[in-house]
Amino acid sequence: MGGVGPRFLLEAAFLIALAIGLAIAELSERAIVGVMALAWLLVCLFELTVWAERPRTAEAPRPTLPEEPDEVTPAETVEPAAVTEIREAEPAPRRGRFWRRRAAS
Repeated sequence: MGGVGPRFLLEAAFLIALAIGLAIAELSERAIVGVMALAWLLVCLFELTVWAERPRTAEAPRPTLPEEPDEVTPAETVEPAAVTEIREAEPAPRRGRFWRRRAAS
């Protein structure tokens, strides 16, 4: 989700143009504040309408738990798990600040 969308720019231009028009009409400060509040509420209602008409994403399916075995296998018949070597994780190389990084040679 990057950047400012064209709908936002249109709404901002509408509010700015309305404020300039009200100032040119030499209305009182209270009238300008009242009209701008109503215009802002109109923009909010428009945004709410657009949001309500947006398609919804389907819910992610819930993971299912594995089924329990019908019978418990005796311990003698279970093969032992292969032993794997456990290594310590190597620390990641330390990175400098992005403005101090040097170009790779």
